[in-house]
Amino acid sequence: MDLLQVKGKHIVDGSGRPVHLRGVCFGGWLNMENFIAGYLGTEDNLRQVVRRELGEERYHAFFEGFRDAFIGPDDFAFLRRIGVTAVRIPFNYRMFESDMNPGTYDERGFHHLDRAIAAAREAGIYVILDLHAAPGWQNEHWHSDNAHGVSLLWHDRNYQIRGRELWRHIARHYRGEPAVAGYNLLNEPNAPSIQMLNDLYNEWIAAIREVDPDHIVFLEGNNFSREFAGLEVDFKDNIVFSSHNYTIVTHRARMYPGWIGDLYVDRSFMERTFLEVSRWLIEQDHPAWVGEFGALFDGPVNQWSNSDAARLKALADQLDIFNAYDQHWTIWTYKDVGVQGLAVSDPNCEYMRRIRPILALKRRLGTDAWLAREEGWLVGRVRALVEDAMAMVDDFSLDRQRIVRGLVERGIFSYFANQLAPLYVNCFADLTANEIREMMTEAFAFSHCVIRQRLVEVIEAALKGSPAPRST
Repeated sequence: MDLLQVKGKHIVDGSGRPVHLRGVCFGGWLNMENFIAGYLGTEDNLRQVVRRELGEERYHAFFEGFRDAFIGPDDFAFLRRIGVTAVRIPFNYRMFESDMNPGTYDERGFHHLDRAIAAAREAGIYVILDLHAAPGWQNEHWHSDNAHGVSLLWHDRNYQIRGRELWRHIARHYRGEPAVAGYNLLNEPNAPSIQMLNDLYNEWIAAIREVDPDHIVFLEGNNFSREFAGLEVDFKDNIVFSSHNYTIVTHRARMYPGWIGDLYVDRSFMERTFLEVSRWLIEQDHPAWVGEFGALFDGPVNQWSNSDAARLKALADQLDIFNAYDQHWTIWTYKDVGVQGLAVSDPNCEYMRRIRPILALKRRLGTDAWLAREEGWLVGRVRALVEDAMAMVDDFSLDRQRIVRGLVERGIFSYFANQLAPLYVNCFADLTANEIREMMTEAFAFSHCVIRQRLVEVIEAALKGSPAPRST
């Protein structure tokens, strides 16, 4: 493998041949997410509850058993077979440093990244390292392991310095590693202004370049990687800009082409929404990468409902559009308990059997933002509460939707969901440490997973550059 470089609008190998980085994200592995693994709330809160409820030995069995099983050489071999050239690996800053001892790095934080990169090198697949949860939190949402719904990175200089020095530490470790395509500095930043994002990017890139002048740096836009106007960095070489392109169609469609409420959606709609986000990137003299996109499936794996089939058809069009505009892309996400993954935990395994009541409870209440899709019983109650309160305030200048959104994100998806985490942990209270490890292996090791075959066929076709097969 060669160290990749940016030449004009292309990513090229050592011989100057263009390389397309297309594949999957390893979401939920080194930065856990509730809908991917099936728990409630945020990873940091889950860790506290597991340690309190199950004790130290079972705590380590739980999390290391999960990480050991979730990704291994078999996963890379499968991905190589279907034509994947790149994987994006989200990780949490807490792998390397504690908030109680900032700046002191635990070298064990590299263990799982190193073994993934070794397996990727063996398979001929490139890795993009993605800081998904930064010190101080780059956005307000649960997926940055944010239990409070408040982003502090943009308002506290200490957090900015910690993020900079963490990237310096990581770049020093991977300098010269050809299997690493580069560094995705921040997942879905939500800075108060584009200038604040520019300033942070410039500072962090400079720190990386001091120790690693060769690897590509991947930069996402503001407002959760959807806004790019005004994005300007001093470092022009070896830069790739990245958007995220989630759509209402691949999340909520019942028919495709067809209507979602008063909105008619078809391929032209998919192309328009892609260009609304990505036109700025296409116009730059840099490569463009869709770092995240994907469809949500509500039915059992490989038992396709009409709605699931419609979303898969929309996803196929989306991938064709990405390829037509010469985009690099990585779909969210590779493996989970049944929401999006190509590889899915067997519904009949011990882990899934134990957490099935929790999954049902989460769906009824709507405690997971990704599953709730702005709906759910609790969200409806909050919306009604705000409407009643606003009637008393009698001032139409207030942004009611913003109030609802803030209460839902902080009150339901963060605080309330975290309070329910002991219900999930209690599902394993009768297990020994060895039994927990065995359970995690059965649930998440590739050899035990179920492959979502029709999704894989769509992705495989897109990786080959051919029109994706259409579901009927």
